[in-house]
Amino acid sequence: MMNIGEQAALLAALMWTVSSMFWGQLRISALGINLCKNWIGAGLLLIHLLVVSIWFGQPAFSADATAWSWLSLSGLIGLVIGDTLYFRSLQIVGPRLALIMASMGPIFAAMLGWVFLQQQLGYFVITGVLLTVAGVITVVADRKAKDEAPGLLPGNSLTAVLCGVGGAICQAAGGMFSAIGMENCSALESSFIRLFFAAIITLVVVVFQKQLTEILKEAFRKKTLQIIVPAATIGTWLGIWLSQIAYKHSDLAIAQTLMGTCPLFAIPIVWYFHGHRVTTLSIFGTIIALVGVYFTVQ
Repeated sequence: MMNIGEQAALLAALMWTVSSMFWGQLRISALGINLCKNWIGAGLLLIHLLVVSIWFGQPAFSADATAWSWLSLSGLIGLVIGDTLYFRSLQIVGPRLALIMASMGPIFAAMLGWVFLQQQLGYFVITGVLLTVAGVITVVADRKAKDEAPGLLPGNSLTAVLCGVGGAICQAAGGMFSAIGMENCSALESSFIRLFFAAIITLVVVVFQKQLTEILKEAFRKKTLQIIVPAATIGTWLGIWLSQIAYKHSDLAIAQTLMGTCPLFAIPIVWYFHGHRVTTLSIFGTIIALVGVYFTVQ
């Protein structure tokens, strides 16, 4: 049976899959998307944290200075740098190729967990991680790249690769710092700390680059808000909270592997809502990944 951390990781992947259907419709810069999601998500998490605190009659914040430091670093590396790099890669080459590069995250997570957290993974789990990554890559590599339209804001191919791989490394590192920082606080509190710090840093960067007015002007359009609000609610508030539960209650590599199964959830969603045909290769890749997930959580 999967423990709560593994269940949360799979639910986080589902939340991010659904939210990606919204984010892919925005023509705002990668940094602008990050700014919007961070502030909306931080606000929702603060409300969530305060409601839980009042309901159970306990302090809203219990993390010490050390925890704040690690979680802030996690927010900077994972949510500011990592997410911005991923969004930029997504904008250049589109979701399929961006997800292939993002699928390397569990490999980096396994290396970081082994070196810095002394998390020893058995051969069974390592096999599961590799099978899951292989299955996900098979699914997202279903179509030939030459037949695929570029992303909404195309750019240099080398930039896309550097952003994609860099984003995967940052996500793994952010997860590691998060696991270290929340040893003495709840997943909910750590989620808010990470996102709040990320929101502050993103705002500073946007103001420094003199993009705030332009981003806010576009973000507050009615049609844009209809995309941003549900995307941030599902993907940022719920997704990040679930990811923190995963990091707290399972090994870094296992959590990162299960949260990287977004493409598997995307298959039935795009088939139902967009009528995309499910190919034999997609089914084959999904089966490989599911076998990998079974090995990983044993």
